Amino acid sequence: MLLLDLADACRGSGLRVVEVDGWQSRGHGQMSGVRTIVCHHTAGPPTGEVPSLNFIRDRGLAQLVLGRSGTVYVVAAGLCFHAGVVHEPNMGNRWAIGIEAEATGTAPWPMVQYQAYARLCAALAGHYRVAVARVLGHKEVAAPTGRKIDPNFDMVAFRALVADHLEDDMFTPEDRAKLNSLASRADVGFARDQIMTHLGKDPGASPVPPSGREGVEVARRVDVGFALEQILARLDAIEARLPEPGSADDRA
Repeated sequence: MLLLDLADACRGSGLRVVEVDGWQSRGHGQMSGVRTIVCHHTAGPPTGEVPSLNFIRDRGLAQLVLGRSGTVYVVAAGLCFHAGVVHEPNMGNRWAIGIEAEATGTAPWPMVQYQAYARLCAALAGHYRVAVARVLGHKEVAAPTGRKIDPNFDMVAFRALVADHLEDDMFTPEDRAKLNSLASRADVGFARDQIMTHLGKDPGASPVPPSGREGVEVARRVDVGFALEQILARLDAIEARLPEPGSADDRA
């Protein structure tokens, strides 16, 4: 497959997107799908918006290039040679979008570019249904471990920022308006109570059984509890977005 929707996926970030001529047919063949997003830095010159762009384009080294200004350059829709030898096939070129960010690999990152990098990855993850945990640095996917060092920032903190951007984009403006005008804290509480009841817990209790309890049923509840904890966390996020009862927003 060719990622002919890639430019539109990038535009979902709200960043400026430049389509490089011929990108729809560029690449070393077909992609198998998108299961991983691999972040790189170019290790290029210390100045300039995208001095590495032509080199990456002409050699088919990545689908996307991120300039120092935070502008996204869409280079290729097909398979690109960016990952090399990896720990597992789903991290490889056939299953991974490669992003080359223009950077020396030693100089500090401009905040506008770093923030844009996270927002771009969030847009791609949302569009292609890729888990944030699959937004990985080249240094994380490359085998053997230690073969690559890019990108030269902490990937755990970066993924947290990607997740924050996904959370920010959870609702459209129309959805937010509906939440503010129609939803109530009681509704969220009711949903939480139903989850707790499903777990066999009293409302307000911890969704995970106390440590030390044994048996198959307890183990099952722990597993269910772990999954539903994520739902409870999302309910908390929704509740935090709701207006206080009696506020102007609540009456709108």
